[in-house]
Amino acid sequence: MNLVQNLKSAWYLKKLTRPEYKGMFQPPQPNQWVAIDCEMTGLNPKKDHLLSIAAIHINGSQIQSGEGLHLICRPPVMPKKDTIVIHGLRPLDVENGLSYEQMLERLLPFIGNRPIVGYCPQLDLGFLNQITKSYMGTALPNPVIDIRDLYSRYSGNRTQGISHQAQQLSAICQQLKLPELAAHDAYNDALMTAMAFLHLK
Repeated sequence: MNLVQNLKSAWYLKKLTRPEYKGMFQPPQPNQWVAIDCEMTGLNPKKDHLLSIAAIHINGSQIQSGEGLHLICRPPVMPKKDTIVIHGLRPLDVENGLSYEQMLERLLPFIGNRPIVGYCPQLDLGFLNQITKSYMGTALPNPVIDIRDLYSRYSGNRTQGISHQAQQLSAICQQLKLPELAAHDAYNDALMTAMAFLHLK
C-alpha cells in the first residue's frame, strides 16, 4: 500500500461510525483481490439506483467463482422499461430483494480489505460509496484497480484513439481470447473481469 493509499485509509478511518468494519482499513494481504460488478437503473448516482451487485474473490491465480456473492437489491424506485431491456431486472425481480443495509451487511465483510478489481469501477463505486457513507460514515477505503488501465498497458497504450466500443469488457475478453459470458449480468461481468485481471496482471 503506497503513501497516498495510507493517507486515504487514515482519513476514511476517522470518519468510520461502525467499528466492526475497522479491519477493512488494514493493509491487504498479498495476492488477494475481489472482482466487483453492479447493475443499476442508470448511470447517475444522484438519481438512479443500485439493483444488484456481484463480488468474487481472487486468491493468487485462482478465481473462487463458486463461492462468490450475487445480491439483488430492493431499490427505492422500481426499474423502468427502458432500463429493463439492458439489465433484465424487472420490478418482480427486485421488489423482494435485500435492503441496501442488508446488502452491505453481507457485502462489506466479503470485500474486507482486498483491493477492488473492476471494469470502469469508478461508476460502480459512485453508487456503492453513496450507500456506504450513509451506512458506516465513510466511503470504501480499498485500493481500486481498473482493468482498462491494465489492458492499456498490456496493449502498449494502443487503445488511445480506439473507439470506446472496442474497449468494452466483452471486447477486451475477445482480444484476450477469454470466454465471453452474457453481458449486463453482474455475476457474469464480475467473473469476466476476474479472468481478464488474472490474464493482464
